Amino acid sequence: HNKMANQVNGNAVQLKEEEEPMDTSSVTHTEHYKTLIEAGLPQKVAERLDEIFQTGLVAYVDLDERAIDALREFNEEGALSVLQQFKESDLSHVQNKSAFLCGVMKTYRQREKQGSKVQESTKGPDEAKIKALLERTGYTLDVTTGQRKYGGPPPDTVYSGVQPGIGTEVFVGKIPRDLYEDELVPLFEKAGPIWDLRLMMDPLSGQNRGYAFITFCSKDAAQEAVKLCDNYEIRPGKHLGVCISVANNRLFVGSIPKNKTKENILEEFSKVTEGLVDVILYHQPDDKKKNRGFCFLEYEDHKSAAQARRRLMSGKVKVWGNVVTVEWADPVEEPDPEVMAKVKVLFVRNLATTVTEEILEKSFSEFGKLERVKKLKDYAFVHFEDRGAAVK
Repeated sequence: HNKMANQVNGNAVQLKEEEEPMDTSSVTHTEHYKTLIEAGLPQKVAERLDEIFQTGLVAYVDLDERAIDALREFNEEGALSVLQQFKESDLSHVQNKSAFLCGVMKTYRQREKQGSKVQESTKGPDEAKIKALLERTGYTLDVTTGQRKYGGPPPDTVYSGVQPGIGTEVFVGKIPRDLYEDELVPLFEKAGPIWDLRLMMDPLSGQNRGYAFITFCSKDAAQEAVKLCDNYEIRPGKHLGVCISVANNRLFVGSIPKNKTKENILEEFSKVTEGLVDVILYHQPDDKKKNRGFCFLEYEDHKSAAQARRRLMSGKVKVWGNVVTVEWADPVEEPDPEVMAKVKVLFVRNLATTVTEEILEKSFSEFGKLERVKKLKDYAFVHFEDRGAAVK
């Protein structure tokens, strides 16, 4: 196969020499060059890409049709410029090179629109320091044009459970634009084991966007990170801002027919949106068959929720023949543990109409001394004199 390829290449070179007397005897093409020409790429672009294959930066099999199609839409100068930039990019931690090339093309178009000259790639991180960090921790790093993702999942030796849920992610803001994992990880891992760290990148400038999301393996570690790192001076005069991040994946939906059940709603909204995992419904106190005319839709992630919100707000999508009202649900704030430590009042719900304040008082005073009891509709508040009794 190789010998044949060489012969084909040799012939191609000879033909070319006859056509034009320039010395191209050094040009050898891989067997993919022909495929690129057949795919409709201009000769120079196909040659440049083929050269990149030969350097081993990226293999032909790494590029999908989408990347080749996108490249074909550029004029020759643009395509060559994109490939040059791709070639100069640091691809050492890029897992999906095809997607990365598409990112480079998208950025190039954005820059063209803004009329800004494609700038030379700004100095990235110190590769030696990044390498040392990865060797020390055993984590992976996956780089795309929009973000750098460290971990997710972490090595089994660190944590082998399922992906941590709500309350384990922190938002880190005010990050100096030329700062990377080698400075962030050593600081944040003091709070506890990290699941992943996602540093958002600005493809137009090649620098970070000044913020990152860090998911920890536990809620305690996330809260510790806020205590340790909020307002931390990471460089002279540069203080980080850190808070618990609430990934909003819940929508509030109004104007729901009152006779619909949770199952009806789940089925109906699954037809028009993607990624719906749960419906949270409240019933009328006096009639359990009827809902209160609104519900919450829980999606698998923020992106699905955002797409669902856009679709439902577009006015094009009808549910049971009506346009529904949609808003982001207010995030459920995780109460501060220190505030919780002082709470002495209990909320009791689902009470039958026959339950009086006297009955509540009798039942709850078995656990300790009460200050007062207040019943409203089908719920009540029970105030204890001390917290121990309330916890009990």
